[in-house]
Amino acid sequence: MSTPTPAAPIDPQQDRPQQRTSGRRTGARPGRAVTVLAGTVFSGLLIGATRLTWAQADAPDLTGSAQSVAVTGTDAAPAVLALAIVAIAASLATSLASSWVRFVTGPVLIVAGLGAAWSSFAVTLDPQGAAAGAVTEATGVVGSQVDAAATTWPLLAILPALVLCAIGVVVLLVGGRWPRGTRYRSAAVAAPSDPAEDPAAAWDALTRGEDPSASLPEPEAGPPAPEDGAQPPPGGSEDGSSGSPTR
Repeated sequence: MSTPTPAAPIDPQQDRPQQRTSGRRTGARPGRAVTVLAGTVFSGLLIGATRLTWAQADAPDLTGSAQSVAVTGTDAAPAVLALAIVAIAASLATSLASSWVRFVTGPVLIVAGLGAAWSSFAVTLDPQGAAAGAVTEATGVVGSQVDAAATTWPLLAILPALVLCAIGVVVLLVGGRWPRGTRYRSAAVAAPSDPAEDPAAAWDALTRGEDPSASLPEPEAGPPAPEDGAQPPPGGSEDGSSGSPTR
């Protein structure tokens, strides 16, 4: 007889890397609250960046003397501020429980992020054109020779703009897996009242097109009524037999 070959011992640590890997994949998915918070924060950072000096310009005023003008991001690229406000609204709208909202807020965040990034980069490409409006308002001279140079803030503003674009992609790809907010429904909505106990529930049922009498309990069937002129004998049944026991 051949001796059976002993089975190789099973190492319990062999499956641990796979379990850890799957756990990392599940935990790496951002939730709704994190996505909304990130979109709101980076939109606020983009708005704050437009308050800073994006270009430094020199131009002559009405007297002919050179005047230095500090051009903020709001004046150099007004589209960045407008798109940042749109991104905040889209981020807050993403907190709604409706699943179709992500098909609206996701593309809005992508377009807002790409538009803000391009508008910020355009200031570095043409600082004279970006500072022309602010210089004209400061000096009162239209069409004067403007010598402008962009600061580092337009390039730094591209970072939160691209993050907003990435958040829009996350909303489109992951938003369908977020749980819906059914837990916020009250018990009165989840379990409608009995029309027999609550008259207002009957009107609610009629509003929904339902028959409120369908949920009422049926009355119990009583004994059949005797025919006209026929009365059962006292102490006996209808067939005349006595109800007393026979000895």
